[in-house]
Amino acid sequence: MSLPEPTPTPTDPAGFPADDHFVRSLARRLLRDPQAADDAAQDTWLAAVAQGQGTGWLDGLSRGWLAAVVRNFALQALRGRQRRLLREQAVARGLCLDPDAATLDPDQAERLRRAVDQLPADYRTVVQLRFFDDLLPTRIAEQLDVPVETVRTRLKRALQRLQALLRATGSGR
Repeated sequence: MSLPEPTPTPTDPAGFPADDHFVRSLARRLLRDPQAADDAAQDTWLAAVAQGQGTGWLDGLSRGWLAAVVRNFALQALRGRQRRLLREQAVARGLCLDPDAATLDPDQAERLRRAVDQLPADYRTVVQLRFFDDLLPTRIAEQLDVPVETVRTRLKRALQRLQALLRATGSGR
């Protein structure tokens, strides 16, 4: 990703808290996810430091430049989130025992329940909340008071274990 060239107007280092507030507010508005917004703000400041030349690293960074960089990182985060959701859905579809069936037959449902019960408690909880209670990973993270990436990692690992367990019992695809 190429960064826009900063506008050559000197920035007072005493104004950094106001600029930081601007960057973080914009990131929160764009992403609506506090952790992702913090990541985007930090990435923006890292880009500002990398872009800075000479002794005054804030020199030449206008709010317009900062806003453009925040928007770029926010768009990257949103694209990444979309790719993760598509991967999660693909893995979840891989767990579907019979795609044409509207519901599982009682034997399949029982095997699935037993497989979920065999998962470690952390994995079992996120699977229950995601697929049985139909909560999004961000809501699960809030409920469990863990980062969203932790929820996604647990879901990914839980689904991998479920696939292995269901294949081992002969009920997976």
